[in-house]
Amino acid sequence: MATFVGTRDSNLGLTIDNQSRLALTLDTITQWDDGVGNIDLAEGNMDLGGTDSTSNPNYYNGNIKSSGLYDFATANQITLDDVYDTTFTVNVGMSTEDEYDLHDSGRGALLHDDAKGPYDGSAEVKAGAEIQVGASNTSLGAISTYQKIAQQATVKGRYFKFKAKLTNDDNKVKPKVHALSFTIVLENRTTSGNDITTGTTAYNVVFANPFYAIPSIGVATQNLASGDYSTITSKSKTGFTIQFFNSSATGISKTFDYQAIGFGLKS
Repeated sequence: MATFVGTRDSNLGLTIDNQSRLALTLDTITQWDDGVGNIDLAEGNMDLGGTDSTSNPNYYNGNIKSSGLYDFATANQITLDDVYDTTFTVNVGMSTEDEYDLHDSGRGALLHDDAKGPYDGSAEVKAGAEIQVGASNTSLGAISTYQKIAQQATVKGRYFKFKAKLTNDDNKVKPKVHALSFTIVLENRTTSGNDITTGTTAYNVVFANPFYAIPSIGVATQNLASGDYSTITSKSKTGFTIQFFNSSATGISKTFDYQAIGFGLKS
């Protein structure tokens, strides 16, 4: 269950949803105890600050905050060892609550039977939540702008921070977010080289774009004689060193191809 230990702005609050889950939700513009009108005569849902024009003259017909921001906790920030093309996928668990369109209110009609469809209302399309990512090549503190991750987004950067934005379109609907998560996915990739001639000494192969982690390396050598062999040393995210020997352990020149398979594209 989400604990929401990050930072909420003043438009957001914590609540318990109908499945006993802790949830982020939008607050109301006018609280019942703000003293709008005569509190003793307030009508409607008290959390909405009164739903009649006398007790809540400015917001009686739509009293939910329009939007609010939640900053993910520091533990959810990401620092990579260099700048990479980084793909994120996200999951948002959300329900909605329309306190202005209760089941027995007739959806604005005097009689429930006179209410226009759909029967359950359309609250889902009036409220929403999204996860946003901010990136920088230099530091976490340099992150000042964020972009929405619809379901998946690839972002270039070394440092990443995350926000959630809760919204409603008519000031009547509360989104209730009970789950927020993201997954980082670094690109699976292959790089290769063909017809490389080494000379008799060690030959250094440098990848055009380094990997995030040390890749697996396969080598195919042309015209090996009986007893010829190779050694690979200094294998890293950026390349490797290879040398060929004959059966007498003397360095020889050979032509080879290689293929490196790993993940992460350093930009």
